[in-house]
Amino acid sequence: MVDAGGAVGYNAGSSWVFWGTMAIHLTERRKQFLRSVVDLYRRTQLPVHYATLANRLGVSKWTAYDVLRALEEQGLLTRDYTVNRGEAGRSQIVFVPTKAAEALFAQARTGVPSQDELDAIKDEALRFLQQLKDLKPARATQRIMAEIRKIDVQVTFCAYIMGLFLVHLRTLDEGTVALVRRLVQQTPGMEMRLTVFVGIVAGMAIQSMGDGLGEELIGLLGCYLQSVIDLTDQEKEMLVSFLHDGLAEQWPAAG
Repeated sequence: MVDAGGAVGYNAGSSWVFWGTMAIHLTERRKQFLRSVVDLYRRTQLPVHYATLANRLGVSKWTAYDVLRALEEQGLLTRDYTVNRGEAGRSQIVFVPTKAAEALFAQARTGVPSQDELDAIKDEALRFLQQLKDLKPARATQRIMAEIRKIDVQVTFCAYIMGLFLVHLRTLDEGTVALVRRLVQQTPGMEMRLTVFVGIVAGMAIQSMGDGLGEELIGLLGCYLQSVIDLTDQEKEMLVSFLHDGLAEQWPAAG
């Protein structure tokens, strides 16, 4: 954990924020919403309306509002009211990052997992996927989504998002899976490989999901893409290895 003069500390590995005597826990999803609010506020120096954030993250405005309310309750946002120019006399709720939120993203990333810890994360994620092999894809998707909602370690979150799409590959024919595999293998760079795989399969997966789950998945994709950018090369290398092994386990004949 980081101790910055007793004012703020942040451990990206466990997503805990320490502000004064307060300890604030953030999931990757909430962290992504908060990061976007802070970024928008820094760019415009204007309070952020939840509908603006919803458009940016590809979620409904009600989902954005609920998450921002939760962040407000954690002391990371404050609300304000501005006049809605489109409706005379009507005000609208907007949000501003607090000093704790600003300090959170000013901190350098610390607490990066060791190689042994990365190996353990990979092995655990592969074991979890193995446990899902006997379930129907819809049930397996529910199980892994429930697990993702509890994760607060960045690289683990990325591994389970990838696992979600590895599970979805079971619903596709062997030719499509082979095409996905070739595209991933021919993509240069670890980061591009991780984003290409998820991007390709996500496009197919969202179409087959219900409206509620599809909307949640879009929000999680935003978290995933930002998280991949923030990872170290060592973490990205582990995820590429996880993807290779996961593809082989889900489609042994193609491995």
